[in-house]
Amino acid sequence: MLGLNEDSLDWIELPCDWCGSESFEPIFNGTDLLEHLPGRFQVVRCLECGLMRQNPHLAWSSLKQYYLENYVSHGLMARDQPNIVKRLDKRYGPWKRLRAIEAYQRGGNMLEVGCGTGTFLEEAVRSGHWTVSGVEPTQHAAEYVRSRLNIPVYEDVFSRVTLPDGSFDAIVMWNVLEHLENPIEDIRYTHRLLKPGGWYIFTVPNLDGWEASLFGKYWIGWDLPRHLYFFSRPLLQQILPKLGFRFGSVRCLSTSYHFLGNSLDFWSQSWQDRYPSLRKFLLTVYGSLPIRALASVPLAILDRLALNTIITVFAQKI
Repeated sequence: MLGLNEDSLDWIELPCDWCGSESFEPIFNGTDLLEHLPGRFQVVRCLECGLMRQNPHLAWSSLKQYYLENYVSHGLMARDQPNIVKRLDKRYGPWKRLRAIEAYQRGGNMLEVGCGTGTFLEEAVRSGHWTVSGVEPTQHAAEYVRSRLNIPVYEDVFSRVTLPDGSFDAIVMWNVLEHLENPIEDIRYTHRLLKPGGWYIFTVPNLDGWEASLFGKYWIGWDLPRHLYFFSRPLLQQILPKLGFRFGSVRCLSTSYHFLGNSLDFWSQSWQDRYPSLRKFLLTVYGSLPIRALASVPLAILDRLALNTIITVFAQKI
């Protein structure tokens, strides 16, 4: 990106958002492997509670420059895809997520935090079961959702959006919690906004999954510098009840094949200068239909065991 250089970045150093401790141990440091923008970023573990975070991390004034217009959550809605095959493919993930939610809550008032370009909200509107609204700090994405769905989209970070307490039956965050500067306060705010018995559904990178162990610092779940916090499942099981939620189920609903491909890409970047042809061959083979078919069964089993890269947590307001 023109004008973006390491010397111009603004940094923030904060204590652990859960326990408030300032003591930590460094785990590793890395670069932006997704967009290849400048900077070196450090992941640390809190010595008191074990919560992992990026510290220091970029202030939003700098960090927002790392969310490019072609960022993964900024694709076109299904209705704007060029053909029926792409429209159906675009709908499958949101339909799967909505179906999982409706096993707990059939309909009502729903807020999506970090709605991107509205691919999930589009499916929720299509179902006819939900009155929906969104929160999205990226201007072009928020404007796109408003123009295509004609729904309220609050163009700001979640903590600065003022909404009525007890007004939502469901609040969803798809791959958002790890991006928030103060996730614990945002979970508290989520609790306030939900009706009694309402559902908080969110996805986070799975620190306890096999891919995190296999790929180490090249795992897609780190996605530095955009991911600021990293939650293990045992820690979430401690945190959520203390914040007023009943910890429900944990599932893998995301596209495991896609995320595994990201991790392979990141890992192969570490040796692409020495073996560029081998890297190209590896990624080409992985992207082929036969490999995708062969991988579908073991990945589906790992999904059922909630061991793949992304987990979805269902938590109910007590």
